[in-house]
Amino acid sequence: MSTLARLRLIIARIPRGRVITYGQVAEAAGFPGAARLTVRALYRGAGLPWHRVVAAGGRIALKGVDGQEQRLRLRMEAVTFRGERVRMDLHGWLPRSRHPARSNRRASTHK
Repeated sequence: MSTLARLRLIIARIPRGRVITYGQVAEAAGFPGAARLTVRALYRGAGLPWHRVVAAGGRIALKGVDGQEQRLRLRMEAVTFRGERVRMDLHGWLPRSRHPARSNRRASTHK
């Protein structure tokens, strides 16, 4: 699966009324520190809930009409803001791993 496809899968799973940052999407897809890849995945990502992806700290990074549309779409999903930023404490979302870490416990043997 391509890098952009992995990012798009994460974005497609964001529930209504929740948000995630560009960097968190990248990290969840296995590319920590690659927030710009998320932006690239959103470009031409028809049908994705693009408005649910925000900049660090809940900031709307889009300017002008696009930023206004993002804010409106989020408000229509009952997402609340503190000033200009999304209330990440209330609406932040992180995907659960589809492959939970396996326990690495070994039976302890005492001699």
